[in-house]
Amino acid sequence: MKKISKCICCCIALAGLVLTSCNDMLETKNFTDMTPSNFFKTESDIDASILGLYLPCTTNWGFTDKGVGYYQTGLFCADIKSTYTSAMVTTDIIKTYSSNPYEEFIVGPSTVVSGKQGGILDTYNLMRFVARATDIINQINNCSAGTENVRNRYIAEAKTLRAYYMYTLLDWFGPVNVKLDPVTLMDNTVEPRPDELTYVKYILQDLEDAINTQAFPNKYNDDAGNWGRMSKAIAYAVRMKTYMHQKDWANAKADALELMNMGFEIISNYEDVFNLDRTAEHIWSVPSNTASDNYYITELLPADFKRGYNHENWSYIRGTENDYQPGWQIFCMRWDFYDTFEDCDKRKAAILCKYDTNEGKTKDRNSGMVGALPLKYTDTQFKHAGIQKAFPVIRYAEVLLSYAEAENELNGPTQNAQNAIQPILTRANVTIPATAIANKEAFRDYLLEERGRELHCEGQRRQDLIRHGVYIERAKKRGNDAQDYQVLFPIPQKVIIEANGIIEQNPGYTN
Repeated sequence: MKKISKCICCCIALAGLVLTSCNDMLETKNFTDMTPSNFFKTESDIDASILGLYLPCTTNWGFTDKGVGYYQTGLFCADIKSTYTSAMVTTDIIKTYSSNPYEEFIVGPSTVVSGKQGGILDTYNLMRFVARATDIINQINNCSAGTENVRNRYIAEAKTLRAYYMYTLLDWFGPVNVKLDPVTLMDNTVEPRPDELTYVKYILQDLEDAINTQAFPNKYNDDAGNWGRMSKAIAYAVRMKTYMHQKDWANAKADALELMNMGFEIISNYEDVFNLDRTAEHIWSVPSNTASDNYYITELLPADFKRGYNHENWSYIRGTENDYQPGWQIFCMRWDFYDTFEDCDKRKAAILCKYDTNEGKTKDRNSGMVGALPLKYTDTQFKHAGIQKAFPVIRYAEVLLSYAEAENELNGPTQNAQNAIQPILTRANVTIPATAIANKEAFRDYLLEERGRELHCEGQRRQDLIRHGVYIERAKKRGNDAQDYQVLFPIPQKVIIEANGIIEQNPGYTN
């Protein structure tokens, strides 16, 4: 999405001018200089402020957040410090090449990764963007720029993005003391964390408001200039994810059904989901271009990589004799998970299980290859460290799998549940085993593994494992000393200190 991705880069500078605050994590004095009289005079002013809320949503390294005074890793960057990658390496799908506190379940309130606190502090900093959204929503409500429909559309966009940030915070930390009342933005009084039911209501209210906004577009798949912006479909999807998180199966199913009637579909080629923009399967993707690269491929490839091969029966080659980019060797797919794919599964075409090195050697699992390489993005010859490929945050396959899971929890492995995921299986060239539909428990287990195969490396697995109650159990089987309380990450120590006892640390963590 050219407009969004370019403007986000510009808004990094804008954020430093109009979204400043003190360095303390909890202090919001002088939160903003925006007022109806000096900023929101035109629709363009509103648009610029909204684009600033997207700053964390980047596949690039990140941005300098003047509010906290340091460079913050982007949410969807493949760097090991990002929210996306830090969570991914705690699962049964992905492992790192070297010691990592997230993968080893030794993350504490003061854990530092690669010289900075990384995932914990950067993810917690979404609190500031929740507050900024609150301020911007208030500013729009009190200005006369644009028409009423225009203002309502921007408010719905801000509320959907604010809800997604709150959902991410819930996923990582449990309920946190977000600021949703504009009156409190100048007040540095620290409030305690709300209970989970209250917090979830905050998320759901924002999403309901957005969904009920008539001027809010359903989707932007046919609009290259605005693709990547929040839409009504994204609001439904985030609400579905929230209901899935809470195991509210009836409401999760209802939202999945809404999305199933909005014109999305499973496209014919799995690789095209990642190689092409704005397909009928994309609900929300974070765009990349020359101004904001996606470094997933280079983070994935081994340092001695020259060219790779997927399933041996297909002899599929990526890379040529003189056209390759050695990688940074950060993470790979666990062989145990790779082996859950059937040989006939076409999704394996996007996973390398063998590669040639720069020294003329060939590596596979029996000769030094630590794990398989889940490329996802396959139409690149790796000429550059970064690629211009969008990151799919939410796509239609997740909706169908969520519908099937909710329907199964409500009614067992019904024909409707099986029919929902059939387009995914047909594309992958696999079928549902008879044993998988024997009962509710069998189908539940099958859906968890199928979600992994379909959505691997897309940021879903940690929450899927937690929802199914096997996150800690599988970590222990991998040899980690994981504890039940580690389904949540710790609140950063900096926050606990500044709160002076008002904000409670998550159970199990020692400050």
